[in-house]
Amino acid sequence: MVSEQRLWNVGIFCLAGLVVAGCGKPEPPPRVAVSGLVTIGGKPVPSALVTFYPLFEGFGGEVIAEGITDGDGRYTLACPLGDGCCIGRHKVTVTDAPSPDDAREQSVEAQARMRAFLRSLTNRPIGRDFGTLATTPLEIEVTAAEGSDYDLRLTH
Repeated sequence: MVSEQRLWNVGIFCLAGLVVAGCGKPEPPPRVAVSGLVTIGGKPVPSALVTFYPLFEGFGGEVIAEGITDGDGRYTLACPLGDGCCIGRHKVTVTDAPSPDDAREQSVEAQARMRAFLRSLTNRPIGRDFGTLATTPLEIEVTAAEGSDYDLRLTH
């Protein structure tokens, strides 16, 4: 039969293990609102996926921020932690946004939505160098200045 003292000791040991395990990952840097304009040759780039990859260690996908440009080439970032982007240095990629979910079916209506989406992809192509972390020349320091615009001027 197990004594009460032994159960108490096991409970304290488990609780201490949970506390230590929870203390292993630091808090991510604070987030601020980030938006901007994507252009190629001075003209806006609609329907582009803009991704800010932080250059600080100890975190995963929870601090990668993304946004899709609207018809005027403007984007606003959010990450899995919430709206905004973490303060710090980031590599930035810009690629074509994925096609809308409701345009990926075989129905006549879905195909019409796909044609409309493809027609909206003006001011293309986006240069291949901007599409991967290994080749993108875009690096941005996100500062604590709330609501800062980070315009991205691309070339073909």
